[in-house]
Amino acid sequence: MTREVKASLPKSVYPKASLAAAALTLGRRARVGLASDGKRWRVEVAAEGRGDAAALLGELLNEALSHALRQTALKESRALVAAVVGRLLAKGFPAAPADPLEQLEPQVRLDRAEETSALIERARRAA
Repeated sequence: MTREVKASLPKSVYPKASLAAAALTLGRRARVGLASDGKRWRVEVAAEGRGDAAALLGELLNEALSHALRQTALKESRALVAAVVGRLLAKGFPAAPADPLEQLEPQVRLDRAEETSALIERARRAA
């Protein structure tokens, strides 16, 4: 088993935020070091306990690529998500049973109605 491994990764493929998120998934199984070297990242993975550093590096890189792909997909679909959510909110929600707290304190109902209107307006502006 390898205790420590180093790798050089292109910044164009592995964003810093994705490497950081991936490092968190390793938890206490490894220590991860990250440094910049021009257009590349220098990554060090040191296994804690009985872990294999090479396997942990592979897991780190897989998680980093997955994170980068998810972020790209979110960025590209943001407008679509906003449009769909905006339409759903515009249609309103089915009536819910009366809340006993609203019956005891009418101000609670007024505050909730105001908050809901503000959220709907915010969603419409985002769409």
